[in-house]
Amino acid sequence: MPGMSRKPRRGATGVQIGEAQARGMILQGGVMVFAEKGSRAASVEDILAAGRVSRRTFYRLFDGKDAVMMALYTMGTDRLYDECKRATDQEPDPIRHVERFVDAHVGNARMFGRLIFVLGGEAARQESPLHTKRMEVHGQLVELLVQRHPDADPMLMRGVLLALEGVVRLMLEECDHGRKVTPEAMARVRKVMVRIATATMAGEGPGVAPIPTRT
Repeated sequence: MPGMSRKPRRGATGVQIGEAQARGMILQGGVMVFAEKGSRAASVEDILAAGRVSRRTFYRLFDGKDAVMMALYTMGTDRLYDECKRATDQEPDPIRHVERFVDAHVGNARMFGRLIFVLGGEAARQESPLHTKRMEVHGQLVELLVQRHPDADPMLMRGVLLALEGVVRLMLEECDHGRKVTPEAMARVRKVMVRIATATMAGEGPGVAPIPTRT
């Protein structure tokens, strides 16, 4: 009735929980399920069991499994963008700026290795509901790189981003598909990524093709 506060919903255990807590439990359940089963084999039933929430609570907050995937994927890409944006705001030197972009990708892989492998692979499929979000984030990251390299062809920036994404995926594949990411693997992938990125953006000299420009 008007004027009355809404009571917290009960979870699967019968304990009353608020909406924010329920959402957190569902997302945490999604993390565990997608990490264990992958994106396609996972089901809403699996997420309900892992998150310890009722079906009714789940469907008040999410339309289905794809919505949970999107929420988790968005959390990861938002973090990546924020780190890259911070680099753009703080680093006037173009080379150091690119290195910070690399560090943002490495940091994301360190924190969310298995989830990046699963959801990143899902987002690479054009028919996936995550694919549009992936392209949107790529566009935003390209814009940040162009701010530091305004004369370069944006396609070059897109190529650098795809290369960084691909190298991270190779590293995750070697680390049991993101389940066992080691400090040594992280150090190795950073060296490779920094070489690719800085050589692409700053490499000059005999036999080195010039940086493609907009014209």
